[in-house]
Amino acid sequence: MQWAFAMASTLGVGLLVASLQQDPPPPAPPGGQNIRVLLSYRPGAGSFEAQYLFPGLLVLPQGGPVQVLSGPNRDNLRSMVTALAEKPLSFNLQNGHLVASSEGQSWALEAIAVLKPADPSFPVQYRLLSSPRPNLEPYPGELWLENQGNGLLVVNQVDFQDYLKRVLPSEMPVSFHPEALKAQAVAARTYAFARQQQSTFWKQFGADVDDSVNEQAYNHTRTHPITDAAVDATRNQILTFQGAPIQSFFFSTSPGATASIEEVWMERPAVPYLQGRTQTNPHTVSIRSEAEALAFFQNWSPEGFFDANSPFWRWKLRLSREELEALLSRTLPERARAAPLFVETPEGPLSPDAPGFALGTLRQIRVLKRTSGGYATELELETSTGRFVVRRESHIRNLLRPDRAFTGGGDVVLERWQGGPRLNFPTLPSAAFALQEERDAQGNLLHYTFWGGGFGHGVGMSQYGAHGLGKLGRSYTQILQHFYPGAELSLMRP
Repeated sequence: MQWAFAMASTLGVGLLVASLQQDPPPPAPPGGQNIRVLLSYRPGAGSFEAQYLFPGLLVLPQGGPVQVLSGPNRDNLRSMVTALAEKPLSFNLQNGHLVASSEGQSWALEAIAVLKPADPSFPVQYRLLSSPRPNLEPYPGELWLENQGNGLLVVNQVDFQDYLKRVLPSEMPVSFHPEALKAQAVAARTYAFARQQQSTFWKQFGADVDDSVNEQAYNHTRTHPITDAAVDATRNQILTFQGAPIQSFFFSTSPGATASIEEVWMERPAVPYLQGRTQTNPHTVSIRSEAEALAFFQNWSPEGFFDANSPFWRWKLRLSREELEALLSRTLPERARAAPLFVETPEGPLSPDAPGFALGTLRQIRVLKRTSGGYATELELETSTGRFVVRRESHIRNLLRPDRAFTGGGDVVLERWQGGPRLNFPTLPSAAFALQEERDAQGNLLHYTFWGGGFGHGVGMSQYGAHGLGKLGRSYTQILQHFYPGAELSLMRP
């Protein structure tokens, strides 16, 4: 079937656009387009400085000689030295100044330093020997270092294809269906390309994205021929809507439905390609009451659910009143400080972030609002000291952390429908859950059991759902159309 192409120029780049219902276009030739990725020193650390500032850097260039350039800013650089391959290069701060050294020689550098191949015919990869992350894979392209006075920011400038070949196995298991891997490659490329066009938080550091789950996991797992093939098969293909790259959000596992973007992140406008959709066949998911939600999440029969290969398709968690009180005494004030717009006190003398706040005795937890697919978006806590309302799925998940570090007792067990239990999980896997309460003869609260399903925020493409659709014979274009209805498959051009 022939493709009808139309030129789009809304981004200042050329986009070849076509409908997803037809066969995909042939892969475009390499565009030579790069992306800049801020690297993490300690992923998941509690502060920006702890996560991204390298106290120093020991680099082993591999594959060819490397040129070191330096200058006062990114636009004014001069060559300082050319180093041989397999010779470690050290970058450290001495009295606040950046100094490079190798094989007994040292060079004083300015605020910015760049490592790039000295000969373009000999591509270089950089192994970071001083990183605390175990088994870190080498980085291709160029490394840009910036002296922050108390540490170094490190940005990897890398070709889009090389970037995606390190994102894909970090985001989706290589054992997934090949068509799901292709769909993930297109979604990841679209996400990165869109972020490159936007004024992101990372731009102030000379980057487009970072390498963590804040954006997309990058280089957390070594490349693999299977995921390389998925990236190559979809070269330069992205998803667009009305000529612009879409917000191609994705997550791990749906419980049987995805969620609309404006329901999960209420500050974002609705878009046609990110609307909640049922992820079952032949069933339809439409939850209209808390009784229906509880029955839905207590159904552990996987037949017909696209995501049922995931261990997190169904899960449950049982916490005593005392455990919940210990947990909420810590997490409710923390949420109130971190996100005051999403935590309210309809009744009670003190806001949770006020000095002297005490949670009191927990009386009830209620889901006030949820999506038709089951994701809780508004939660109410009633205690002896007041009523508190928490909104947005991420805050609800961080409020209810199934971890003994917060509950103060023994290990907290998160049961999964397959794959065995998980102890002390860092956050609630998803906000898709329903509550079953236990009370004594006097009506005092004893326990809550959280019957839940899914893993992640619920917006866009479910990765396990894509895998399930691939196993049902769907092509990657059909998978993308299923999760992003109305989007078009386009070719990214520099």
